[in-house]
This record gives sequence, C-alpha cells and structure tokens, in this order.
Amino acid sequence: MTMARVRWLIGTIVVVAVTGVAWYLRDPPWVAAVTSGMRDWEVDASGTRYRWTAGHASFFVPSAASEMTLPIRAVFPSTDGGPVVVRFAVDNRSVATVALNNTAEWSRAVVPLGRETGRRHYRRVDVRVSRVVGFYNLGVQVGEPTLR
Repeated sequence: MTMARVRWLIGTIVVVAVTGVAWYLRDPPWVAAVTSGMRDWEVDASGTRYRWTAGHASFFVPSAASEMTLPIRAVFPSTDGGPVVVRFAVDNRSVATVALNNTAEWSRAVVPLGRETGRRHYRRVDVRVSRVVGFYNLGVQVGEPTLR
C-alpha cells in the first residue's frame, strides 16, 4: 500500500467518524435530562415540586408537544414594585411573556411550542427572568411542565 493511499484511507475514516459524532450530538437521546440555570428539585409546603431558575434557564421538551403549561411563581417582588417579567423562547424564537404580580400564588404560564420542525426529537425552552435576588441569583420558581 502506498503512502498516499494510507493517507487517503485515514482521512476518509476521520471524516466519517467526525460526521457520525456530529450527527449523534445534534439530537442525542440524553438531552431530555439536560438543564442549565436551574437548581435541584424542591417541594413546597403544599407538596408542589419546583425548581429555582437563575436569570436565564433552559431545558428540553419533546418536539412532538405543541403546548406547555408551566406552574410558575415569583417569590420575591421586583425592586421597583412592578411585576416580575418572564420571557419564554423555544429554539431561540420568542413565544410568550408572562408578568407575575402576586408573589404568593402559583400562576400557570401557557407556552405555545409551535409545530414540530425538522427531525429533532427535542426542542430547547429558554426562560429569562427580569430580575434575580441574592447570592444564588434566584429568579422564579417553576414546577413540572404539562405537555400537550
């Protein structure tokens, strides 16, 4: 085997391997469990499971879902007395904005996810909060989503 043929073979193997890894990482099966900007699950006095967000949090939902209902609560009021504004985006596309006034009650944010596009199994949901509080940068509390 000539040296040129060996280089061609190695190059072909590398290209195939990189393409395979990139294809797998585009929509890996474990991405459903990936979150960022969210603390561990806790349970409030009424038994509701929730997680604190930071100023920007994200998680993944199945792409077949067209709508998400998310329990959400702003425990700490805004410093200016106005509502705490929470913005939702799906795959970098703004889809909903919620203003939370009552800091003691859970609200139900209905977030349209849109239609499934492409062949991906999951879509990323971003949650951006207008203010954070304290050393841990606590944003809002979010419960378990209901998907439709």
